[in-house]
Amino acid sequence: MAKTSEEIQTIVDDLTLEEKIRCCALYQDRFGNIPRYGIAYRSCDNPSGGWCDYFRLPREEMEDKFWGTCFPQAAAQGATWDPNLAYEIGEAQGKECKNQDVDIILRPGVNMKRSPLGGRNFEYYSEDPWLAAEMGANYINGVQSQHVAANLKHFVCNNQEYERMTTNAVVDERTFNELYLRVFQLILEKSDPWTIMSCYNKVNGKWVHQNPYIMNKLRKDFGYTGVVMSDAFAVHYKEDKVEGHICGLDVELAEEDNHVHLLLDAFNNGEISEDVLDAIAYRVIDCYYKIHDGYTVSELDLAAHHALAKRAALEGAVLLENDGVLPLDAKTLEGLAVIGAFAKAPCYMGGGSGHMNGHTLDIPTDEIDKLMEGKPYAYAAGYQINAGFPPEDTPRPDLIAEAVEVAKAAETIILFTGYPYGVESEGYDRTDLFLPKSQRDLLDAVLEVNKNVILVVNTGAPVDISAYNKRVKAVLQGGYAGEASGSATIDVLFGLAEPGGRLPETYPCRLEDTPAYLNLPHYPDTVPNVVYGEGLYIGYRWYDARKMVVEYPFGYGLSYTTFEYSDIRMDQTEITADGSVTVSFTVKNTGSRPGSDVAQVYVHAADATINRPVKELRGFKKVRLVPGEETTVSVTLGRRAFECYTPALHKWVVEGGTYEILVGRNSRDIKLTAAVKISSDEVVKRFSPQMQIGHFIKSPDFKEAIADQPQELRDWLDEEKNPVLPLGVAIPFGQFGEADLGQGKLSQETIQKIVKNMNHK
Repeated sequence: MAKTSEEIQTIVDDLTLEEKIRCCALYQDRFGNIPRYGIAYRSCDNPSGGWCDYFRLPREEMEDKFWGTCFPQAAAQGATWDPNLAYEIGEAQGKECKNQDVDIILRPGVNMKRSPLGGRNFEYYSEDPWLAAEMGANYINGVQSQHVAANLKHFVCNNQEYERMTTNAVVDERTFNELYLRVFQLILEKSDPWTIMSCYNKVNGKWVHQNPYIMNKLRKDFGYTGVVMSDAFAVHYKEDKVEGHICGLDVELAEEDNHVHLLLDAFNNGEISEDVLDAIAYRVIDCYYKIHDGYTVSELDLAAHHALAKRAALEGAVLLENDGVLPLDAKTLEGLAVIGAFAKAPCYMGGGSGHMNGHTLDIPTDEIDKLMEGKPYAYAAGYQINAGFPPEDTPRPDLIAEAVEVAKAAETIILFTGYPYGVESEGYDRTDLFLPKSQRDLLDAVLEVNKNVILVVNTGAPVDISAYNKRVKAVLQGGYAGEASGSATIDVLFGLAEPGGRLPETYPCRLEDTPAYLNLPHYPDTVPNVVYGEGLYIGYRWYDARKMVVEYPFGYGLSYTTFEYSDIRMDQTEITADGSVTVSFTVKNTGSRPGSDVAQVYVHAADATINRPVKELRGFKKVRLVPGEETTVSVTLGRRAFECYTPALHKWVVEGGTYEILVGRNSRDIKLTAAVKISSDEVVKRFSPQMQIGHFIKSPDFKEAIADQPQELRDWLDEEKNPVLPLGVAIPFGQFGEADLGQGKLSQETIQKIVKNMNHK
C-alpha cells in the first residue's frame, strides 16, 4: 500500500479545494478524512482506542474501553538511562496502537524540566537535552517500526502548565537554541517522527505554530517534512489558522465544523494560496500511507508486554539511601510491617493525557505474600488515598494511630508514600515539593516510635524528603513506574533484582534553590510574560554554576554492588572542529552481586571565551556486570558535543581550545578526566569598534590580530606593560581613536584593521 511521492502528488492534484482544506483540521476525530480515497486516521494519547472517545462518552462507558499495558511514564523511563529499552517500549506500544486502531500515538514528550513543579514533568524524560534526545529518538523509532506514527511534543517551551494556553515564554536566543530547541534538533537527527505537536503557549510574543522564526527552524534548518499539528484547541481565530498554515502548521487538533468555511473564505480573499493547501494535503496523505503500508495486525502478547513493563520499572528504580538494610532476605525476615495505602493500591501513573489503565496491575502486598510464603506480617493503611484534579488531602488521625501501633511491634517497616492520582497532572503545576501532609504526619509519627523504616516513594518528579531521608534506613524512588511497579518494587527491596535507575534530574534541597523559583507563576498570579531569567542554567547546570549543595545530583543512584572506573584513554588528543574523538575507559564490578551502572561523559570547555556551563552531559552508557567482570566503555564525541550557540552570529560554533572530558557516576561524582585540544578558527563574537576594549585585549586572538602593528602600540595594548589600560576596559575600542584617550597611538584606520583581523583570524 506504500505510495511513491509521484503517486501522492497525483492524489493531491486530484483533490477538490474543499478536500484539501479538510486536511487542515480533524473531522469526526480523523485526520485527512477523504472518503473517496479511503483516507482517514486518528490519534490518541496512548494505545487505548477508548481514550479517543473520552470527551464523547459518559465516564461509566469509558472504563471498559480504557485498557492497555501501562508502561513506566517518561520520567521513570528516563531514569533507566537505556535508549534500547525506550525502543522496546515504543515497539510494544506501537503494536498495541495497531491492535486498537490508533494511528498516531501522541508521545513522546521531551520538554526540558525548567522547574520541578511542572505538572507534566512525569511525561518528560529529563532536565538535560542529551539524555531526553537519546530516549525520545529511540522511542520514536520503536513506535514507527510498527507503522504507527509517533508524535514528538510539545514544540517548544511548554515548561509549565499554569496558564499554558495564554502565557508567553520570553527566552533569549542562545538559551532557546541550546536548551529548548536543541532536544528537538537532536531527536530529528536520530529519528524521523512522522508527526510533531506544537505547544499552546507563545514564545517571544507569538504563538509557536505561527511564529516564522521558530517554524523556519523546524521546517528549514532542521529539515522537517512531516505533519505538524497543534495541541488540542490551541488555534484561536481565523487569522491564527491562516497565519499558522502559512508558517508550516498542517493540522488543527480540534474538530472545527466551520474550518472549511473559514479557510475557503481566506482562499477567496487571497489570504492563503492553493500551494500552501497542496503542501499540507501532501504531508497529511503521505503520513497516512506510511502508517498503512502493508502492516499486518497480530495478536498481542500482553504477558510479554507486562514483563517488559516490569523490566523497565526495575531499570528505572532509583535507590537513594541504604545503610545496609537492603536487600531484605525473605527467609530470615521477622517482624515485618507494611504501612501505607499505596501498598495495596499502587500509585503508578500521572493525570491528564498521561493516564493509562493498566491491563494487569501488580499489587505490592500480593508480591510480599508470595515471598513470605505464609509467614505473617502486619499491615496498616496510614492514610487515605483520594483521586482528583487535584485531590484533597484528607487528615486521618485514626489511620495514623493504627499505623503507630503496628510500627511499635515491628522490627522492619516498609512504608509506602507518593502522590495520589492527580497531584501531578496536565493542566496545572504543583505549588510545593512536599509529600501530602497526611503522609508527612504519618512519617513523623512512625519515626517517633521506630527508626527501622524503608521508605518507598512514588512520584513523577523531585520531592522534598529532606526531613526524613537521613532518619530512615533506606529510600527507594520508584517513580510512576506503570502497571508492574508493585512487583518491581518488591523485587528490588528483597534483592530479586537490583535498583537499576539513576536520576534523570536533580533533587534540590529546597524549592527556593531551584533555577526558576522567582520566575514561575502560579495562582493567584496572572503573568502574561514568563521570563526565562535563569537562561542556560537549569538543572545541574544551575547548581554547578552556583556551587550549591543538592539533595541528590543529576545521574545519581545507589547499587547493591560497587564499581571501579579506570584507564581513561583517547584515540587522539587533537582534533578539528568537525572531527571526533573517542574516549574509552574501564568499568569493573568490584562487589559481590551482579549490577548495572551508568557511565556518564561530560564536557567542560576550559578555554571558552563565552559563558558556558561548568559541565554538560555529552554521552552515556549503561553497563551490566557480574562480580569481578570488567568492560571497556567507549563514547565518541563529535562536533555536537563541543559546539555552542552564539547569538552574535546566530549560529552554532566550535571554539578552539582545550576541552576537558569528565567521566563520572553522576554529575557530582567524577571519576576520570582527560582532555582534547580542538583546532578551530570559528568565533563566538562579532567584534566591532563599539565593543568594549576589554573584549579585545582579553581575547587569546588579540596578539595575533595586532602582530603587524608597531612594537610601541603592541606594548601600549598589553595589560601587563600598560598599567593604565585596565582602567579603560569598559570603554568602546573605537573611542581610543580619539587623540586624548588613545594618546595618539591609535587611528580609526588602525582600529578598523584590528577589528577586521579579529573577525577573520
